[in-house]
Amino acid sequence: MATFWKVNGDTFHLAFATMATGWAAFGIAEAGGMFGADIVSFTTANPNVLVDGYILDDRQVRVDNNSQDWTLISSVVEDGWIIVEATRKITTGDTQDNALKNDKELWGAPTRLIAAWGDTEEMSYHGDNRSSSSVRIFADPSSNSLESDAVVNALEKNSDGYFDVVNGAYEIPARETDYEYICKSYDELKEQFGGDMTDITMIAATPIITEETRQFVHHFIAMAIPSCDNQDRFKREQIYGWAPGDVGMVLPDDVGFPMFDTEDNQAIMIEIHYNNPKLISGMEDSSGVRFYYTNAPRLHDAAILKLGDPMLGLYGVAINDGLTMHEFSCPGECSSLFLDEPVTVISEKLHMHKTGVRMVNEAIRGGEVFHTATAEIFDFEQQGGFQPQQDSYQLQAGDKFRTTCYYKDGTVFKEGSQDEMCIAFLLYYPRKKYAGIPFVCPYPGRFPCAEEYVSTDLNGYEDLGRVFGTSGNGPLSNVTLPLPPVTSMEPLTPSNSNTGENKPAYAPISTDEAPETENPTSKAESTKKYCLFVITLSSAAMFITLV
Repeated sequence: MATFWKVNGDTFHLAFATMATGWAAFGIAEAGGMFGADIVSFTTANPNVLVDGYILDDRQVRVDNNSQDWTLISSVVEDGWIIVEATRKITTGDTQDNALKNDKELWGAPTRLIAAWGDTEEMSYHGDNRSSSSVRIFADPSSNSLESDAVVNALEKNSDGYFDVVNGAYEIPARETDYEYICKSYDELKEQFGGDMTDITMIAATPIITEETRQFVHHFIAMAIPSCDNQDRFKREQIYGWAPGDVGMVLPDDVGFPMFDTEDNQAIMIEIHYNNPKLISGMEDSSGVRFYYTNAPRLHDAAILKLGDPMLGLYGVAINDGLTMHEFSCPGECSSLFLDEPVTVISEKLHMHKTGVRMVNEAIRGGEVFHTATAEIFDFEQQGGFQPQQDSYQLQAGDKFRTTCYYKDGTVFKEGSQDEMCIAFLLYYPRKKYAGIPFVCPYPGRFPCAEEYVSTDLNGYEDLGRVFGTSGNGPLSNVTLPLPPVTSMEPLTPSNSNTGENKPAYAPISTDEAPETENPTSKAESTKKYCLFVITLSSAAMFITLV
């Protein structure tokens, strides 16, 4: 599917085109998959109507019965093509819609889009006729809106170089859960960045995943530590974390992680979690991290605050069947201990495993919640470390935190892929320590401060506290859509994206990628019609091909 859009004031203007004869659907997805998606659908049997719908975690598309918020501008059904142009408010105020939020800055979360199409008269299971991508809706139209390309372009422009820390053809053991630790000292790495520089600043990190073994890589964490011989748990400072759905981390222009400048960060250790439930043997992995750096320091030092249960204090504690809530509360004494000035939270990531269904991290001041980060419908396969779309915010001494994880038929709190975790990661600046220990609030009672924990069995989904999908329950079809197979989580490459080379924003779909139909018209004629249609979006439109 090819998709065009532009933002005009408070209005989102959309056009999409695909080769199909029955129906087409476009979605704004919370995590990048079906669960938690806000869907608009079109059928050729009713070409003058768009249907606004949504999907919870039961795979069924429901009609938005709060309000139908899409306005159909025009549609074309001809020669095997479906072409639709429509508008919607950026923020509708409808709890069955996903609002479009400013995603321009690369350190914030992108917008995740999905699409599906088919030849049946009514909307039905799409099979392989589906697509997804992460984009920057609010990006400058002269830039590349595809998330992966935008990250690479920014790093090529702003960094002085990069170095890699990767596993060395590690043979993944034939056991379900395995943790491998890679440690590289400054002396081992310095040749990659030109010798004896000890004042480099890490400004970004991107994952290096071996494609042949991608399915086994559950997540990994990169940490700065004193040395490969000194791995004091309380001296470890996390500098990056990867889980499915992540394309990398880019920091603001005045923020970075200093590297190799003190005795506490003379080595980098990466903890890789492998998941091998089928006990497959003979697979070699060379995954790791590429660190981009500058030779000059930045104004602010970055750090990552971990909340919830980052040290697995609940190790071995069973999670009850049914729906359950597990809440961790960090007292204000903790922030007072670490913070001698306000700090700015740039972004957050919420982490659970496969039985997690919702997660919330709240910041509380004076008894009032002043910030909430939420994964309304948690989907580990799409976003194992879910990054909500949000603005930066400040923390002050005395602020409290409440991290809440909800599970359905959970297992046990442990480190395995089939087990569960509950961790919130807050990327912030400037870095704060107390007695040499990075700002952290773990469970249970450990120095220097600790969280309180409670758990509750819930009666039903209404107790989850979800906002998305409330007040609506009408089905769009009687089809329960099965999950598609999990494939690569990398964003898809556009065939004809606007890369700032003075290409028209109404560029037609790539003729090389237009599939054949049983009675095809010429590709030139098809793309000409398509181009003439979407030109109405004007030269300020963005373009991406979802394939």
